[in-house]
Amino acid sequence: MRQVRTLFLSVVLTMSAVSLSFAMANPGFVNQTLIGKPAADFTLNTLKEKNVNMTKYRGGQKAIIFLWATWCPHCRTELKRLNQMQDEMAAKGIKIILVSLGESYGTVKNYIDQNGYTLDIFLDEDQSLEEPYRIVGVPTLFFVDENGVIKYVDHALPEDYEAPFGSV
Repeated sequence: MRQVRTLFLSVVLTMSAVSLSFAMANPGFVNQTLIGKPAADFTLNTLKEKNVNMTKYRGGQKAIIFLWATWCPHCRTELKRLNQMQDEMAAKGIKIILVSLGESYGTVKNYIDQNGYTLDIFLDEDQSLEEPYRIVGVPTLFFVDENGVIKYVDHALPEDYEAPFGSV
């Protein structure tokens, strides 16, 4: 009986993992209902200072809002890419806004320091952005134009990250 239960649990967990991986790789899985709508504004603490407002931080620039967590392997990959590309994106007028979901200051700070990342991180410790941004899973990237309107949503940074803004 124990073997049957173990086998059943293994099958369920494997199916769940495969389904989630497939869904994360499938662009249709991303909630597209926010495209064309203003990005919800928020004020959160960052690793560097308290009460930072996203709209003021964005400063009228295009932005990529990246919602992530340290425990997520896909998030780690995308975070590394964003950190490597920050100067290139800044030169093109694209602000990177990183938001850690549901993790403490200490957890995020340790991860950022251990990996030598230089980007500042917004801390959404109580996951207050999950509802207004309709988060299905992490990582999730929102491409916001200079007017604060969401132009594109995905779970990975596209090769041509400028295309979602309409400037090819």
